[in-house]
Amino acid sequence: MIAADPTIATRIRSYQASRDKGIEFLLGNLNPDGSIGPIDQGIFYNRVPWALALGGQTGAALRLTHWIRRHMLTPEGEFAGPRSPNAGASESANTYAETCLAYGAHLLRQYDVAQRAMRFALRYQDPVTGGVYQNRAHTGPNDAQIVYLTCQLGMSALITGFRAEAEAAGHFLKRLWLAQPELPDRLYTIWTRAGGLATEVPAGADRRHYVNESQDVQQMHYNGGMAAALLTRLHLATGDAGWLDLARQYQAFSMSSTPRQFETKQVCKSAWGGGLLYATTKEPLYRDWTIKMGDWFVAEQYPDGHWENSKYLDPNPPQHRNIAITAEFVVHMDTVSSTLSTGDVD
Repeated sequence: MIAADPTIATRIRSYQASRDKGIEFLLGNLNPDGSIGPIDQGIFYNRVPWALALGGQTGAALRLTHWIRRHMLTPEGEFAGPRSPNAGASESANTYAETCLAYGAHLLRQYDVAQRAMRFALRYQDPVTGGVYQNRAHTGPNDAQIVYLTCQLGMSALITGFRAEAEAAGHFLKRLWLAQPELPDRLYTIWTRAGGLATEVPAGADRRHYVNESQDVQQMHYNGGMAAALLTRLHLATGDAGWLDLARQYQAFSMSSTPRQFETKQVCKSAWGGGLLYATTKEPLYRDWTIKMGDWFVAEQYPDGHWENSKYLDPNPPQHRNIAITAEFVVHMDTVSSTLSTGDVD
């Protein structure tokens, strides 16, 4: 039985319809061999099995996972086969392809793919700090470990049975939060084993990867919500109220950031944190935020079901990047609709 409030029930149905439109867009881009879209353009489809699994399209999801297993997964578990180029992803998004793939493969009960991909990704989690190195080629004591990669690794580790590694990711977030000198104005998102919290941006680096300016528009506004999502799940897994308290603090940073964050698609992961916190606490502020996020997703969706990235980042996005962001937003819309459905249940 879904939420008793008829207004929320109507919204939930619209969010489910939006999710399903996104899934139809993804299905429309499947290739006869099980792959999706222009695979020669890079590894943009790592989250598609996850999205299709949530939408009940397990046949299509399994065909794509089987194609990945055959063509794009090394024996060690790296997402690096011959059919799609890496396109530099390992330099700024190390382990993201593997951890997203592992999550979806686990949902599909393709445990060989999930375990191989996770074991490869865990090579790049610092055993001392719990953080994930941003660049696969730079894993020394002075090299950057970053929030968003650590969060995804933690969530994927938790679902695939690597609980100690997931908790280590949580401890990374705790350590990073306690070291923050300028909250709520900014959240520094890089840690190094040798130097701790990085508050200086190296020459040539993208500042947005080092600091999330809460009141600026064109920022990576996903950090707070993504951290809250991992920490809430750690609370559910362990019963430790400390993880929930920390999740609230990260989500508060997200929710108190500039209202203009909704002008960027990078606000998207705030739905993850808000929705999971609502399902866990039933507190109205998280319900209201999740509704706000759901309405935003619906408003930003194109008639054929796809979403596009922020225009300042990608003014004329090609189809493969639309596939990537649509798969992610399908996942978020499933979170929005399902977590809101836990309220006011008889």
